[in-house]
Amino acid sequence: MIGADEATIGHKLRIALIVDSNISSKYVYELAQWGQQQGNLEISHLIIQKNVASSKKSFFDGLTQTPKKWVIRDLARSALRGVIRRIESKKIIRDRVHKDHLAQHNLFDLVKTSISLEPIISESGSAYRYGDGDIQEIKRLDFDMLISCGSGVLHGEILKSARFGVIALHHTDNRINRGGPPAFWEVYRRQDSTGFTIQQLTEEPGGGNVLFRGRLPTKGYWLVNQAAVCAKSNFYLKKVLSDIAETRQLSVRRDSYPYFNPLPKSPGSRVLFSYLLTLILQSINERANNRYWKKYERWGVAFSHCDWRDLVMWRGIKIRNPPNHFLADPFVVRHENADYCFVEDLDYSIGRGYISVYKLLENNSERIGEVIVEPFHMSYPYIFEYQSKYYMCPEISESGQIRLYECVEFPLKWKLIKILMDNVSAVDTTIFERDGTWWLFTNIDSINVGDHCSELSIFYADDPLTDRWTPHPNNPIFVDSLKARNGGILIDGDLIFRVSQRQGYNQYGAGSGINRITHLSKTDYQEEAVFAVERNFFKNLVGTHHIHSNGKITVFDYLEKVRLDT
Repeated sequence: MIGADEATIGHKLRIALIVDSNISSKYVYELAQWGQQQGNLEISHLIIQKNVASSKKSFFDGLTQTPKKWVIRDLARSALRGVIRRIESKKIIRDRVHKDHLAQHNLFDLVKTSISLEPIISESGSAYRYGDGDIQEIKRLDFDMLISCGSGVLHGEILKSARFGVIALHHTDNRINRGGPPAFWEVYRRQDSTGFTIQQLTEEPGGGNVLFRGRLPTKGYWLVNQAAVCAKSNFYLKKVLSDIAETRQLSVRRDSYPYFNPLPKSPGSRVLFSYLLTLILQSINERANNRYWKKYERWGVAFSHCDWRDLVMWRGIKIRNPPNHFLADPFVVRHENADYCFVEDLDYSIGRGYISVYKLLENNSERIGEVIVEPFHMSYPYIFEYQSKYYMCPEISESGQIRLYECVEFPLKWKLIKILMDNVSAVDTTIFERDGTWWLFTNIDSINVGDHCSELSIFYADDPLTDRWTPHPNNPIFVDSLKARNGGILIDGDLIFRVSQRQGYNQYGAGSGINRITHLSKTDYQEEAVFAVERNFFKNLVGTHHIHSNGKITVFDYLEKVRLDT
């Protein structure tokens, strides 16, 4: 912990934003706007870095002054940047959630007081320092914190000129990538996740004191990927600032590791051309799949007569999908010496899923019928037993609720008995009892941008039928698209294994993980990854993301690319 002195107690946390101009991105503007609405902190000043706008070199800037022999190279870069910008801008404008990603705003509308200082910029253009006079001016204003929202890597006394130093938000996982442009290299390298890091800056570029870190699924297009990570990381920057304002301490997460990759530079012509070619081929492939080959991704469900530890997935017996439907998210229940598999059943003609049930036989399955149908999408039919009754908590994020249904007549008749949570966008809720406490694990989209894959939250209660669930103090437990989303549960005596989904590059449900819960209490949570399930067990698989077992039968799902009429 890094604490403040007595002078900070009892007054609002005073914050200044370091910016290149009063014209900012939507994210800096939203941060400043949020800061005006808080009771325990205030964003009172802008520190504008003079002469930076004319000297900085960004990803889409025009030609720079270079020796004549490099003119052709710079012309090629400029042309490629222009084409990529036009393509990506059209795509981001059509995006329902992130269409205003490129919008700019005037910070003077929110923050009325500013000072202009001139940084000393290194020859490379990356390192920024401030002269003694500027440092004294900043110290005189007595800030609790500075937030770096401008160009350059700050060095020198500026890092010590406020009580809590300088906080910066890097749109990358600094254990893997350092340098810019933000969220580009993850797409170019087709990495499964794109990270963000909130740090208190030190003299080591990109290697400061980590306050928060998260990872999101990497999107298939750079600007869309950048928009997603900017929106989510901005939310957590506000959360970090709120925590500091409340506790007057910096909670440093001491989980730094050696960095072994080189520092990426601005993409050259070869990288830009390769990326542009990938964009074009990707667009052609998407149109060909949908219009000509009529191939789509379709989920399916399989089962095996064994406990999950003895599962050999390639021997699994497939449940045949109904025509123009897919099945996914299976949960198996043993009732009166028979095994029933409850599934998400999505009808392509209406684009919505409901819950169906199949009876599992020796070498095949029998469709029993529809279980619950609502006017909104349903999936993940998680079932548990309580006081000799079955209860189902399906995924219904489209409704903005977490609901509980009680079985009236097994397996087809169920009734809504309780709304466990309202006004929440949550998926894949899993409820179980341990040592007299009921636990609810769920994946919440904290900012309503359609990302349910990155955050795991836990709640607890004495009774599973209550609507008063207490949030775990460590929520979100994870912000990590490689393991946060639930994909089933495996209970083996006293051992509990949380099945997690792994999101891949531009791919939902690329694989599964089996994680043993090693510590679960009202103050702490820990799990240990014990096994990874890859998409290799059937031919031509695209993904898999779910496993469940009742000890006698194990069910799992898989994703393949097929024609819908097959």
